[in-house]
Amino acid sequence: MRHLKLIWLLAAKDLRIEYRSRQAFLTTLFFAVLILIVFNFAFDPGSASTRDASPGILWVALLFPGMIQLNRSFQSEMEEGTLQGIVMSPLDRGVFFLGKLVANWVFLLAIDILILGVFVIFFNFSLEPGLLWVFLLMFLVGGGFTAVGTVFAAMVSNVRIREVLLPILIFPIIVPIILAAVNATREVLIHNDFSALSRWLQLLVAFDVIFLAAGFLVFDYVVGE
Repeated sequence: MRHLKLIWLLAAKDLRIEYRSRQAFLTTLFFAVLILIVFNFAFDPGSASTRDASPGILWVALLFPGMIQLNRSFQSEMEEGTLQGIVMSPLDRGVFFLGKLVANWVFLLAIDILILGVFVIFFNFSLEPGLLWVFLLMFLVGGGFTAVGTVFAAMVSNVRIREVLLPILIFPIIVPIILAAVNATREVLIHNDFSALSRWLQLLVAFDVIFLAAGFLVFDYVVGE
């Protein structure tokens, strides 16, 4: 219970800071909407080819802007000089990792829900049952994405070119969940085939479990360096 309380306190602190400034939230949302606008003008929204490409367009808009938040996730600690204090404190570094992960996860989900609403409007999707499965996919993909991203964001937090380096490190690792997300979204939104969804969900759950556990175990060495 004590660890759960500490995780919540750490996550709530980051979310409170973001709520007060809203800088990363608005920047991320603007970037994601801009991606959808560009694709909306690049393709005919009513054509069959655009509908076939829409799952990939959606996940580009959902995941790429998340890099902005990951790059900022350790910024307050670096600017205020509190990261060293947290590292030197008796706080379990795995708990610190989980607190950061929860904050990044909640932030990403909040942004993704808004982006999904804009996507439905721009690409003429109706509010059909398949969108409920997309919410589940957003939750699972967000877990794996933030688990990997939080570890690497901590690793490059002292590097000047972290905005460039972070995507280079993250995206080769999260290729499996991007493929699973795009294919699962195509099955539920385009083909309405829910029977093929289970194998993609199993892949996403396995990825989340593996990288959540790996992040918890290696975070001590990451921040220690």
